[in-house]
Amino acid sequence: MKKAEYKIAVGKSGFSSLEEEVTQLLNEGWKPIGGLAFNAGYPYQAMARVVNVAKPSDHSQSQAQALSEGEPTRRQSNGAQDAMRLIDELT
Repeated sequence: MKKAEYKIAVGKSGFSSLEEEVTQLLNEGWKPIGGLAFNAGYPYQAMARVVNVAKPSDHSQSQAQALSEGEPTRRQSNGAQDAMRLIDELT
């Protein structure tokens, strides 16, 4: 079963902190939705991803694991531009 997740990245100390947070989320398989928004002087970026949720078994109904659909087997830290390029190659 698939589940959509939605998250808002906030740059609490300006664009540099927003870029760091968005870069981290891109490396975790999140994709940006729309453009930047501003509220009370803070920049925001909406992020979303689709995950596969394992159906609970009869013995452990409370333990549903979310497995990221596009998550690479080997994690590597990329900058924002490199992470966006990798996402563009996948889509």
